[in-house]
Amino acid sequence: MMKISKLHSKVLWKDSFLYAVSFIAAIETICAIADFSITDVVNIQKWWEKGLIIIGVFLLLWIIIAVIKALRADHAITLKIKGITVRIELGDIFKSPNWKLIPFNEFFDTIVDDVVIARNSLNGKFIERLQDIDDLNKKIDEAEDIPSMKRKTKAGRTYYPLGRIITYQDYLLLAFSHFENNQAKLSHNEYEICLRAMWNEISRVYAHRPVTIPLLGGGITRITDKNEFHLLRCILCTLKTSDAQIYQPITIVLTRESIDKINLYDIKKIF
Repeated sequence: MMKISKLHSKVLWKDSFLYAVSFIAAIETICAIADFSITDVVNIQKWWEKGLIIIGVFLLLWIIIAVIKALRADHAITLKIKGITVRIELGDIFKSPNWKLIPFNEFFDTIVDDVVIARNSLNGKFIERLQDIDDLNKKIDEAEDIPSMKRKTKAGRTYYPLGRIITYQDYLLLAFSHFENNQAKLSHNEYEICLRAMWNEISRVYAHRPVTIPLLGGGITRITDKNEFHLLRCILCTLKTSDAQIYQPITIVLTRESIDKINLYDIKKIF
């Protein structure tokens, strides 16, 4: 059920006001052409009574339009960014038939023990769905090096630049965060750098197939002082300003918890 807070949008009410004005104007034009008056329906003669009825109808129409717009934006919106169809919707990424992007740490760890990887994280849920973890580790180890994103070593371990993607089955595995002292870390600047590199990587590997991604940074790996609205806007802004050549739809799936914190109507008006 839509939260009342979704109606707390100046843009929503402004747009709804304009729609209501246009609708009333259209009705008045039709009535004038048809030589039809409000007195043909209601027996009133005083001008101020007619005025009150018109104002009442207008306010009711304004509210109805605002509620309808808010309801429509509470589950999904569709945008066009650089000619790419971007759909933002409530859903489960694992049910998508497209490429599914899963964030990992820079080491591409696969140990789900609530220390290295939390079981309730998207990363943990993905790994626990697999029947052969050894095959996943083998594919990661055998992944071809990319000139601009070569793997390196740190403290005897292989790590990958943030934004690097390794394909596995119908998944895009993303190096999304640093991992130190059993904590996933990512600064504001690193978040944007990672997203820009990610779009280029998606462009490199997507093989002309649609891509589904989660709200990156909205889970275990938190970006300080960035709420869900800012995270989503940052994802879309980096796509808009990237050099990535992507010619298939992109879907960003949100959990119910995330979508309750984001006014998608405001996002739609920004883009």
